[in-house]
Amino acid sequence: MSSRWRWFNSLTFRLSGTLVAALIALFSVTSLVQIKLQGDYAHQYAKLSGLALTDSVYGALHGSMLANDRSGLQQTVEAIASNADNIRVRILNKEGKVVFSSHKPEIGQVLDLNSEACFKCHAANQPIVRLPAGERARTLRVNGHQALGVIRPIYNEPSCSQARCHAHAKHLNVLGVLDATLILAPAERVRRQTTLLMLIASATSLATIVFVVLIVVRRAVHRPISRLSKTLHAISDGDYTARAEPQRITEFSRFSHALNHAAQELERANAELIEWTRSLEHRVAEKTAEVEQAQERVRRSERMAALGRLAAIVAHEINNPLASVLTYAKLLKRRVAADSPPTGLSSQDTLEVLDAIAAESKRCGEIVSNLLSFARGSGATREPTDVAQVISKVLFLLKSKITLASVKLTTDIATELPLALCSANQLQQALLALCVNAIEAMPDGGDLRIGARSDAAQVIIEVSDSGHGISLDDQRHIFEPFFTTKDDADTTRGLGLGLTVVESIAHENNASLQLHSKVGQGTTFVLILPRAHQEPC
Repeated sequence: MSSRWRWFNSLTFRLSGTLVAALIALFSVTSLVQIKLQGDYAHQYAKLSGLALTDSVYGALHGSMLANDRSGLQQTVEAIASNADNIRVRILNKEGKVVFSSHKPEIGQVLDLNSEACFKCHAANQPIVRLPAGERARTLRVNGHQALGVIRPIYNEPSCSQARCHAHAKHLNVLGVLDATLILAPAERVRRQTTLLMLIASATSLATIVFVVLIVVRRAVHRPISRLSKTLHAISDGDYTARAEPQRITEFSRFSHALNHAAQELERANAELIEWTRSLEHRVAEKTAEVEQAQERVRRSERMAALGRLAAIVAHEINNPLASVLTYAKLLKRRVAADSPPTGLSSQDTLEVLDAIAAESKRCGEIVSNLLSFARGSGATREPTDVAQVISKVLFLLKSKITLASVKLTTDIATELPLALCSANQLQQALLALCVNAIEAMPDGGDLRIGARSDAAQVIIEVSDSGHGISLDDQRHIFEPFFTTKDDADTTRGLGLGLTVVESIAHENNASLQLHSKVGQGTTFVLILPRAHQEPC
């Protein structure tokens, strides 16, 4: 949230804004009511003044009307209007004809009986006997200015009906109307000036009160809250030594005391937590050291156990060929001792014994070589390799072994097989190990299938046998070093390093090795190599 919106949502703004809005509304309503009352008062005062003025004019003209002094009446009317520019006086007879007027051009005109000056007395052609004073005044506009018109019916008094000059019948009620019009422009100017002054005074008072309210809210609310908020922010940032300043207002003073107490408790708890953390770190360091020592002892024990296992396996593996070598050597020694000089010794027998000694010695070398291959990679260079040619070499080396094992060989190598990016020697070693494993998995004979195909980016080699298959439990350990599914009594039993070496070769050549096997349905190893045109990953 932006700082502007935070300020709008602050307590200071809402409190001061609410008070200012309430004051503005109160002063506005008060001012409107005062203006309305002032206008009503001015209107009522003008009506009363107009009624009094009309009665005064009637009194001034009454004598001339009794004497039927028409010239005197006109002069009196003109004299009244000349002394006051905002007054117009005229006398109308009962038919609405203007008999006397301060404005001579309208003398002799006949007014509409439905006009403002006549409709009160001639409404529905039924003139009233007496017209109340409140209905004798009306507002109108004269030459664009607001004016007050006041009528004074001229009743048939006994003095009029008994006068010898122009006696009227006694049954006549109203003889005519005295119509006085007061132009209210000067009064309106005064009222507007008064209204303006009142509004200025109200606005000044409102501004003064608003200023006082803002000052009070700022000093009594904003400043204390800002100080307390600053202390809270410091505490939230981790400064537990921050303390709120003493406040004069009771509520804020209580809040500051509570805040300071909470800060003290937080400071104490934080100190305890830091001390506990240091102690815990020390304990963790001690335990970590103990665990590391224990792990080191376990690693040493594991290394010694592995070394002992390796030594036992090596001793077991090498013992058999060495025993054969020793047996053949003793046999050869006996023959030599029996025929000294060995003239009767068959050269063919001697060659066979020597071949056996050489084969068993070579077997010891292969055991040691496999162990070295497992312990360290050969680091051979990957280069474009003809997979079909490598498969042919492997099958040539295994030709006699396949024949002796009564295994039927089937090959399915795609034509125009692309080159693979790998080490030819390592690929030959891996395929040789996979084929040997497949042959040994079929001691009673079976089917050996070797296939090779490719896709857009890979060369895929499959080695399948029809042996007994590998159980799921053994499949989880098949690539572990020294793991083998052969019995100890099996003469073909090896170190259990063949598949481990094959997996290591696949890794070194950016290839992948997959196993698919079901008990009773045989086993298939899939070696997937990158094509030569593809850069190694």
